[in-house]
Amino acid sequence: MGVQNRVDIDTRPFILESLPSCKRIDKAVILTDAARTTPLLSRTLMAKIAATGKWVTYTDETAVDGTAKPAGIYDPEGSLGDIPAADIVAGDITDVPIIIFGALFDDSKLVIENSLTLSTIIATGTIQSETVSDALIKLSLIPQSTISGSLPENAAV
Repeated sequence: MGVQNRVDIDTRPFILESLPSCKRIDKAVILTDAARTTPLLSRTLMAKIAATGKWVTYTDETAVDGTAKPAGIYDPEGSLGDIPAADIVAGDITDVPIIIFGALFDDSKLVIENSLTLSTIIATGTIQSETVSDALIKLSLIPQSTISGSLPENAAV
C-alpha cells in the first residue's frame, strides 16, 4: 500500500490586476470601535462614514450614515497585515491603505464581516437597489472567480 501526501499551496494573489485607473488611499483613518473583539483582517471590505470621512468595516447594508455601500478594500502591502482588535479599541488607526477604485480581485479571498456576501442586497431606500457586487463594480473593483487545481497525482493513462 502506497501513501500519498499532497500539499496544495494556493499562491494566487488577491489583486489579480490593477487597472490603469487604480486608486489607493494610503492615509485612510479607521474609526475607533470600542466593541471590536477580532482583528481587522487583510482584504476586508470597508465602508466610509459620510460625515467624517473615516472608514469602518462593511457590516450593515441598511445603515444611513453612508456605510450601507461598500467603498473600498483594506489591502495592506508589506508587513502591515492584520490590525489587532486592541489597536482598534484603543483609538483611530491612521495611515491605512485602502483600494478605492480600479482593480480585479479574487472574490474568494475577500473578507466581508457580519455574514454578508457579494450577493447581499443593499437596502438603499430607493428604487435602485443593488447587490454588494454591483456596488463594487461601479467602483471598478471587480470580483473575479478563480479556480485553483492540479492534475491527479497518479492519473490513469
